[in-house]
Amino acid sequence: MLYLCSVLLNYYSNKGNICNMKRFLAILAGCLLFCASMSAARQNNVTLRGTIEEVSGTPAAFATAFLSKDDGTVVSGVSVKEDGTFELSAPAGDYILTVSLVGFKEVTRNISLKGTQMTLPVIILSEDSELIGEAVVQAVMPKTKLTGEGLQTSVRGSVLENIGTANDVLARVPGIIKSDKGLEVIGKGAPLIYINGKKVTDSSELYRLQSHEIQSVEVISNPGAQYDATVRSVVRIRTIRRKGEGFGFDAGITDSQSTRKKDNNDISSYLKTNYRKGGVDIFAGADYSEVSGLQESDLWRETFGSPVLRQDGTVDADYETKDLTLNTGFNWQIANNHFTGVKIDWKSSLDLDQKSILDDDIKMDGVLKEHLHSVTNDFYTGKKPYQTNVNAYYNGSFGKLSIDVNLDYFASGNTRGSHSNETSTTNDDAVINAASKAKSRLYAGKVVLSYPMGPGMLQFGTEETFSRSSNDYTLSGAAIPASSSEVKEDNIAGFASYGFVLGGRAQVNAGLRYEHVEYRFDDLLGKNDLTRKYDSFFPSLSIAGVLGKVQGSLSYSVRTSRPSFSQLDDAIRYNDRFTLQGGNARLQPQIMHSISAAAMYGFFALQANYSHTDDAISTWSRPYNSEGVIISLPTNLDKPLREYSAYVTATPTIGAWHLTGLVGLQGQWLKLDVEDPSQASKKRTISYGGDPIWFAQLNNTFTFKKGWQLELGGSFRSKGRASIVSLCDNSLQTSAAIQKTLLKDGSLVIRLSGSDFFRLENNNITADFGAYQIYQSNVFDTQRVVLSVRYRFNSVKSKYKGTGAGNDARDRMK
Repeated sequence: MLYLCSVLLNYYSNKGNICNMKRFLAILAGCLLFCASMSAARQNNVTLRGTIEEVSGTPAAFATAFLSKDDGTVVSGVSVKEDGTFELSAPAGDYILTVSLVGFKEVTRNISLKGTQMTLPVIILSEDSELIGEAVVQAVMPKTKLTGEGLQTSVRGSVLENIGTANDVLARVPGIIKSDKGLEVIGKGAPLIYINGKKVTDSSELYRLQSHEIQSVEVISNPGAQYDATVRSVVRIRTIRRKGEGFGFDAGITDSQSTRKKDNNDISSYLKTNYRKGGVDIFAGADYSEVSGLQESDLWRETFGSPVLRQDGTVDADYETKDLTLNTGFNWQIANNHFTGVKIDWKSSLDLDQKSILDDDIKMDGVLKEHLHSVTNDFYTGKKPYQTNVNAYYNGSFGKLSIDVNLDYFASGNTRGSHSNETSTTNDDAVINAASKAKSRLYAGKVVLSYPMGPGMLQFGTEETFSRSSNDYTLSGAAIPASSSEVKEDNIAGFASYGFVLGGRAQVNAGLRYEHVEYRFDDLLGKNDLTRKYDSFFPSLSIAGVLGKVQGSLSYSVRTSRPSFSQLDDAIRYNDRFTLQGGNARLQPQIMHSISAAAMYGFFALQANYSHTDDAISTWSRPYNSEGVIISLPTNLDKPLREYSAYVTATPTIGAWHLTGLVGLQGQWLKLDVEDPSQASKKRTISYGGDPIWFAQLNNTFTFKKGWQLELGGSFRSKGRASIVSLCDNSLQTSAAIQKTLLKDGSLVIRLSGSDFFRLENNNITADFGAYQIYQSNVFDTQRVVLSVRYRFNSVKSKYKGTGAGNDARDRMK
């Protein structure tokens, strides 16, 4: 059957016609369902169900369970689910059941399968004292292990359990590093984050989720076929299942005070309520935040031409935003293994106060010609920006077939204005007014079916996303044309994957995703209409196993990254008299081939990644006219971008001290031929590789009696190359926190923390575009003191199981 599918795939992909592709998908689905029905037709098979837990009661997620005959032949095997349950199928007879998980003693049971189905008592795994004695100081078990997809870190029962929020936890788990851009999976950029299968659409969720609520965190560097092809990395957070009924609430307030500017005092608060009775779970929440920041920059820019234009200046900017988020929904457990629910999220930006001041000395061929002073204010106009997200789901099973259905609706709107006053020592003063209006809608659905087949699990499904957006932009006071455009994008995807246990020691998963994308850009004021169609396959393959006391994994995937809707907008935005910014409706998606390898021994973990990207999307600056004006546009690079990263982590524990240490590097190979009027040939080759970025993290946590906890941390990043940008200086981040847990049940937590004590968190950059070069030193509002108070009463965790659909397209609208 697999051979037949591969022949059909080759035939229809060579045809290149979408009708043929749809025909292929229909045949493929039929083949899979036929296989499933044939498997179900084996009446003499017996279904064996069971649950595996650690001594602490924690589900032994991603352990392996397999049935074998007396001669060692494996008949059926699976990877244990996140909730610790497993299901095997085999003909009636006598077998040996083996359950294994690195760090624990292997368990074997003699099983005699009879009838149609059997359920085993809970199997308890005990720690492997020999491995613990060798691997961890003072017999503390490693909290990180390899799964079939990535690195999973257990939070419950570890020193991370009381460290603060989910954001604090993620910054300390292996595979994730905290940079000036936020949390990143090393070598993969910002990840897609899920909490109990529901995609995180607002980063503040990570601050509202408390560390004591988290069961585990899994970092996936090469996602499989069920994820959108644009997703480069995934972080899955699983919370602790809480029992009990009735009313409960969680509330918290945080005060973040800047030490650089006394007026930058940020207040945020949240309230979460939950009522549970029987199989019905009703929840609601509200969050309010005030966020402020500042930027102080020294800036020089040089444009090569006739004459050579040099600009030396400073940029001082500050901003303040106020946001309100509301959510509500319900979950209904209709019966065993049948769940449904709806969740509604609404967010509004209540206020924006943003001001930037630019002072520039302008030189022509080294002679000072002009001093330019510009003051720009940005604000909301008309209706306040908003986002509405509605998710409805069904999750259930019929016999061996599991079904997961998600339907999503997303809407957003944004109206902004800006007012600039420019004064010049030699030219006329100018007043620039700009206004923009954007509106987006998205409809999406996703269906995932899972069925045990042979020695493993077959998973297949489809995802459809329909996106619509419009954008209007007007400008007065400068010779920049107005723009008005509409974008339509439809994405129809089908995927299938098969995972199984090989030889009782290795987990193998192979997947294939097909996406058909139709994109249309309508220029309502001109003739720059554009229509595109894409038909692409994205394969993935991973294998993870155990060799002695070493865990190892290897994975390969093909991913893509499509331009955001704002990048596809051809409108030209005005920054200042010499700087414009625009979009590019002719951008092509970039295609990435990625290989990842990982190994673990005791509390040491090693990870290595390599990727090859064609048509990489990067912002490129070039001359707009002969008067020294520069325009920055998103552009596909004409040479492949090759990137690599490697790091090692260590997480030993000695008494009350827990250390999380990391050291690694990331680098790239990239050479581009660029235009440069200063050269005799008018061209130049630039190498953007050869200077890898080294990084290191050291987080120390000390736990004491009576709920006291002390944290001291530091993070170092060296200068080096990142895409077409060079980081000019080393950067050092420092942090400290003290925390006290109060009341018998630990429901009241008070935390005081600080960051960037020595003001060494540098973010100075330079970029060479051939005909244009830029250097910018930046100081941000990173030195802060934060006080937070959190209280929970009879807190029961929502059972919501929605995972969402159309997640990538929704993110590209924001």
